[in-house]
Amino acid sequence: MEQNNDQSADPGRPAVSRAIAANVRAARTAHGWSLEALAARSGLSKGALVGVEQGRGNPGVLTLARIADALGLPLTGLVDGAPAPLVEVVPAAGGTRLWRGEHGGHGDLLIGSDPPVSAELWRWTLAPGDAHVSAPHGTGVRELLTVLAGVLTLDVAGTRVDVPADACARFAADRPHTYRNDGTSAVRFIGVVLLPGRADPATSPIRPTP
Repeated sequence: MEQNNDQSADPGRPAVSRAIAANVRAARTAHGWSLEALAARSGLSKGALVGVEQGRGNPGVLTLARIADALGLPLTGLVDGAPAPLVEVVPAAGGTRLWRGEHGGHGDLLIGSDPPVSAELWRWTLAPGDAHVSAPHGTGVRELLTVLAGVLTLDVAGTRVDVPADACARFAADRPHTYRNDGTSAVRFIGVVLLPGRADPATSPIRPTP
């Protein structure tokens, strides 16, 4: 069964929620945008953005992706609580859990780079029966992945392929896409989201509403 891509992130992360609230508010203010303007660009309601900026609730990965895309930032630009040092090491248990599957899977945003060369490094585990369904990302966004264990079923705009352990894949993430585990054992993989450089967030593509 396919699952909602925008499930809430780890409920035990109030510090991350506070960082997201501060970063979204600061980025919006820096652009001189009202809440209404950001709502129009992100496809979210003003009420949802008010909740994010007040640190209420746990916005899911799709909500955060829409906000980041509208602001021209990688997701790490929203969830990080401090500027990145010259060299940053993320421990084995580090990262920010932004997605949980119905059967025990999870997606962790590990680290990212800032514009003009923006990329996000993700670690995924899909339990049997889990599916992560994603609306198209912004125009020109690409994803790379390598499967560490199990067989990942990847569906991009209706084209379905199986990616076994030790194999890699790349695809256009500005199309609807789904990660699935149709097998009987856990699937683990590492993914990289490559975002095109955007000199001016005001001209960045808007993430469409599913």
